[in-house]
Amino acid sequence: MDFIKSVTLSLVFTTYSFGQQLSSFTEELFNEYSKYEVEGFSNMKVEPDFLQKQIDLITDKAPGLFEIRLLGHSVEDRPIRMVSIGSGDIDVLMWSQMHGNESTATRSIVDLLSFIAENSKQKSVNSLLQDLRIHFIPMLNPDGASRWTRENAIGIDLNRDALRLIAPESQILKRVRDSLNADYGFNLHDQSKYYNVERLSNEASISFLATAFDYEKSRSAGRDEAMQLISYLYQINQKYIPNHTGRYNDDFEPRAFGDNIQKWGTKLILIETGGFKNDPEKQLGRKLNFVLIGSALEAIQKGLHKAIAVEQYSQIPRNDRNLFDLKVEKVQKKVNGSYYTVDLGYYIEKSEDDSNKDQVVYQVTLEDQGDLSTYTGYKSFNAEGLKILFPKVYNGRIKNSAHEESLLEDGFLYFTKAPSKRYVPTTMFQYNDGVEQEWSLENTYFLINEFNQPKYLFLKGQIIDLK
Repeated sequence: MDFIKSVTLSLVFTTYSFGQQLSSFTEELFNEYSKYEVEGFSNMKVEPDFLQKQIDLITDKAPGLFEIRLLGHSVEDRPIRMVSIGSGDIDVLMWSQMHGNESTATRSIVDLLSFIAENSKQKSVNSLLQDLRIHFIPMLNPDGASRWTRENAIGIDLNRDALRLIAPESQILKRVRDSLNADYGFNLHDQSKYYNVERLSNEASISFLATAFDYEKSRSAGRDEAMQLISYLYQINQKYIPNHTGRYNDDFEPRAFGDNIQKWGTKLILIETGGFKNDPEKQLGRKLNFVLIGSALEAIQKGLHKAIAVEQYSQIPRNDRNLFDLKVEKVQKKVNGSYYTVDLGYYIEKSEDDSNKDQVVYQVTLEDQGDLSTYTGYKSFNAEGLKILFPKVYNGRIKNSAHEESLLEDGFLYFTKAPSKRYVPTTMFQYNDGVEQEWSLENTYFLINEFNQPKYLFLKGQIIDLK
């Protein structure tokens, strides 16, 4: 994972304020992670059958160490399992992927199971397992995971089903929580990559929340301890990803599992994994979840978080939402014969083509435009002095490369007559068979200079230099 190493190094040597000495266990988790990273999980999408196969391979290597229980089945009859380990009196329940398209922590749990299997006789791990009883539900919503959708097969958000318990998956989570009367609960999610840290351009790569249990956001001993544990984890993030951590909105949601589990007496910690530049599959987020979950278990075992003032939790900066995938700055847009200088902010989402599962499709959305100076982009392009020109269609056949180049320089991008067998266009020129084109700022346009010469092409959310 050379990418993760390079990103991590660039972050570690960033200036930060950090007062807590990391435990040797946390440093081991971070430094030795690559030894336990399970293969086959480099992509965000995780198939339920593959997940269970990999868990079985890990647990079979350590017979008697893990207990795997079938909790029930999803709407479409997929099995939902729980992996338990340890013999202590403190019960810790962790669940991931209650939203089917949020798999970062699922992959981290598999890595952590691999770490525990390899190090169960090591003093620190053995001691952990003697004091804690840890329960993992790696994939609560296998139907959504198979579809790569947030909702389950009924079409509902499981995290808004804690009261009515419509879905069998929701019933399973409630039953497990109640039967264990778990001391601690970890609700593991992915959040939008468009969240940033309040007043910073940095992505909120990890966000925390000690969920409220009423509209007044009241305090209790359990919620206070959740805040202390989050503050402990925040300081770990400040070492490894300084100023890339946010605090999630704590408005009470009466239907949500996190809010209700806190209300039912379990100390609830919500961890949300956001985005990171040049890391679309959240591999760095996967590593950080591995470190944070393992460190949280040690903190619970040893009470490392209890010396932290509860008030430190409120010092964690809030989440904001001022990020785009692409920000085009100061481009000149023509409306009713006049040019206006605006910024354009784009969301670019990757999805599968239903007709071809191997084909990647990018959905480009112009989310906002105007003065976007308070926003930033994963990628930014300075278009100052450039004007938008929508492509023209050449009513004819391209003859040769010189002809192609001259047409491109004149703002043509499509042609209506198929080229001869002797010549095939060498650029992004496209044969449109005479179909009338509809242009918008979300699909295709040229950026031209003061001499009306096309210099760049906006195509499928990418800025292409025509050189």
